[in-house]
Amino acid sequence: MKKNNIPLNFREKNNSRISLLCSAAVLIVLVFLMHQLDYGLITKPEEKAAQEAQKKEEEAKKAAETPEITTASVIAVGDNLYHSKLYESGEYDSGNWNYDHIYANVLDEIQAADVAMIDQETVFAPDHDSVSTYPSFATPQEVGDAIIKAGFDVVESATNHADDYGYDYLKTTLDFWSSKYPTIPVLGIHSTQEDADIVKVKEVNGIRIAFLDYTYGTNNSGAGEGYEYMIDIFDKDKITTMIQKAKSICDCLIFVAHWGTEDETMPNEYEKQWAAFLMEQGVDVIIGGHPHVLQPYGRLSDDQGHSTLVFYSLGNFVSTQQELPELLEGMASFTIQKTTLNGKSTIEILSPEVKPMVMHYNHDAGEYGPYMLSDYTEELASQHSVRNVIGDEFTLANLQAKFKEIMSMNVKPSTNTNLLNVKFDWQGNMIDKTTGNVVEDTESIHSWEYLSSSGDTSDSSGTGDSSDTGDSSDTGDSSDTGDSSEDDGDSYDESYDSSYDDGSYDESYDN
Repeated sequence: MKKNNIPLNFREKNNSRISLLCSAAVLIVLVFLMHQLDYGLITKPEEKAAQEAQKKEEEAKKAAETPEITTASVIAVGDNLYHSKLYESGEYDSGNWNYDHIYANVLDEIQAADVAMIDQETVFAPDHDSVSTYPSFATPQEVGDAIIKAGFDVVESATNHADDYGYDYLKTTLDFWSSKYPTIPVLGIHSTQEDADIVKVKEVNGIRIAFLDYTYGTNNSGAGEGYEYMIDIFDKDKITTMIQKAKSICDCLIFVAHWGTEDETMPNEYEKQWAAFLMEQGVDVIIGGHPHVLQPYGRLSDDQGHSTLVFYSLGNFVSTQQELPELLEGMASFTIQKTTLNGKSTIEILSPEVKPMVMHYNHDAGEYGPYMLSDYTEELASQHSVRNVIGDEFTLANLQAKFKEIMSMNVKPSTNTNLLNVKFDWQGNMIDKTTGNVVEDTESIHSWEYLSSSGDTSDSSGTGDSSDTGDSSDTGDSSDTGDSSEDDGDSYDESYDSSYDDGSYDESYDN
């Protein structure tokens, strides 16, 4: 029994140890719980916040290193030139005039583009009784309604026909656009000096596109004294100033040029000198018109880093002319791509192309309007009224061959500058603005000379291009469909020799 009698002090020591162990265990549990509580309430949120901050930082860094890319698709067509058979096709017994039918076959291409440009070659008549054709054109205002309804949203108007009726019809035209379609950029003609000093800009998908539009000259004497601002005519100093103004407010600059020799598929020296100058000034795209026939296109660049895409001529868009090359036409197509990285933006012009088209008309059936050449058929070609004039030369196969021939021509760029300071007198002579002397162009070449020298002596359309290449002014359209007396009304003619100047530019063609 003695051995069960544990001394009191031993029991107390044992109980103390047990209490100590229990306290230690409780303390350990409390420490663990506090640690877990601290981790759950403080450390874990801090780690999560740090991870999220790091993730955001990585995403921001990645975003800073990943460019933002936006695009805008652009199409452009040539001269919207209404001869009498065309405007008569829109006159209805009800008294209404309408021209929606003219554009019915190409609506998809026009409306698919972010920007669709058209050259409205002529001014609008104040009323139906004032509508006229060659030699002075005044087009029904309903044509303006039709082109906007078709989907065109940039209208080019600096042409040699802009002053066919002087100030009054110019004002009528400008009033039509400002009252009915005030948001449509109308280029090349102006109601005030203030408007002439403004660069027209259209923003598409975050890309600011600026437009300028100039003509080599006009058929008459302008809108009158004191109204010189109404028509934009090629002038080196003015164009330089306007390009600088445009470049300061836009991402991309498109320059429309009314230039070249009528019925000539090879660009002349005037075109080539101005194209090189415009490239050096920073123009991104040049869209040319006036020759009424197609000319080649390509990228023009130099060793200073300048580059531009130039469509020398898109030919007609709507007309009733009477030669196969005048009825073959093109739709320029390209994409503007804007790339923004670290707050800095760059522009690229991608996928340039000229899509071949043909202007179809059948007077007997009352059918008028352009087609994409890919949609045209030999059956339609066989029904074309131009065959009454030029016979079976007009076929789909010949249209295709002529397009291939034109686009295969290599345009040798010019480094000359002697034609940048000329104007044109009423006879079509180029006059030096400083000296008043006639300036001769000895550098241009005919397309038939080019084809002959290149070994291609065949004329794929059967018509031949025998007109002058070097004249930047008009030679006269001797044809019109339906009214043999009608013409485009251009009266200039100059001749040049076929020599080329070796230059430092490089031009390649995407055919």
